[in-house]
Amino acid sequence: MSIQYPDKRVKRTKETFRQVLLSLLEEKSFHEITITEIVRAADFNRGTFYAHYETKEDLLDEIIEEMFEEMTDAYRKPYLDLSVVDFNKIQPNSIVLFDHFLENKNFYKLMLRPTTNYNFHEKLLKRLDKIFRNEFEFLVTDVDPDIDIKLFSTYRIHGIIGLILEWIENDFEQSSSYMAEQLIHILKFHTPKIYIKRKN
Repeated sequence: MSIQYPDKRVKRTKETFRQVLLSLLEEKSFHEITITEIVRAADFNRGTFYAHYETKEDLLDEIIEEMFEEMTDAYRKPYLDLSVVDFNKIQPNSIVLFDHFLENKNFYKLMLRPTTNYNFHEKLLKRLDKIFRNEFEFLVTDVDPDIDIKLFSTYRIHGIIGLILEWIENDFEQSSSYMAEQLIHILKFHTPKIYIKRKN
């Protein structure tokens, strides 16, 4: 039992730093925030901060990476045990990626605000692009020999990413279930199936 306490204490300390940083980001840009402000608001000393992070960028990057891991898990959920996804058969409620964004909407809205000033839009776009590109291979119907399939995949992938980003930027105007339904309808058009490349 005694071995578990340091782990719990570390988790609590890190969670405090995370919540403090996100709270400060509500008030000012990331580049205006100092480590002194973070430790003062967290009621810790600088030594405690440096025991876990070298810089404030390390702290924010850890927050982002943890959220991206949750996003990736939500993205993968519909096809964990599949080698092919048939959009004519898949149920909208199995697509929980939009639920992830909605459940964490305050985080995404905060990070995408221009005043946050941490290039999060590009980080999110790159991560989504990497997931789609590494794990999906579109099966195209009615193939036009003049169309470069790799470029078509890029077009498809960035269309989906644009759909997600616009939904967030429009303050989640539609429900997550509606977005999942629309995504299926869109993907069924000329790409009714995708092959799953990742199996690890």
